[in-house]
Parts: sequence; C-alpha cells; structure tokens
Amino acid sequence: MVFLFLAAVNWYQGSELVSDRFDWNYTAKLSKLLNGIDAVSSPKQISQLDFFIYSAKHYPVMSALMIISFLYVLAALFLLIYSVKCNKQEIHLDC
Repeated sequence: MVFLFLAAVNWYQGSELVSDRFDWNYTAKLSKLLNGIDAVSSPKQISQLDFFIYSAKHYPVMSALMIISFLYVLAALFLLIYSVKCNKQEIHLDC
C-alpha cells in the first residue's frame, strides 16, 4: 500500500515535466528512445515513465522511499513464497 502511494506521489511530482520545457531534452530520455526522435517537441511525446525520471532528478527523497518500499515488497513476497514452499516440503524434509 505504501509503495502504491509513493508511486502515485512520484508520478504526480514528475508530471511537472510537461510544463518544464527546458528539461525535455535532458530528462525525457525514454520518450526519445520510444518515439525514435532526437528532441521532444510537444508534451504529447513525453512518456509516462519519464515522469519518474524527472521526479527522481528533482525530488530524490520521495523516489528513494519508493524504491525502498518496492524492495521491501519484493523481499516480503520472496519470504512468503519461501515459507509456503518450506511448509509443503516439511512433510518430507526439513528446510
């Protein structure tokens, strides 16, 4: 839940890229790659993923918190899957 909230906050903060024409050529790297263009010339060409890059560039604390919460989710899923696997094997072997 925390990860989804932080992702929404980062996405909102990164949407500021649409109004910041100066940063289009420096921050909208994925838009250039996905559209096959050399320079972004309109807000419609900006990829949603570039919002996260802009947010990481200008609001690093929120981006770091989002990454940490994502790693926590991955670790929790790994431990959950591992514990279920061990419980199934407990009949035959000890983990």
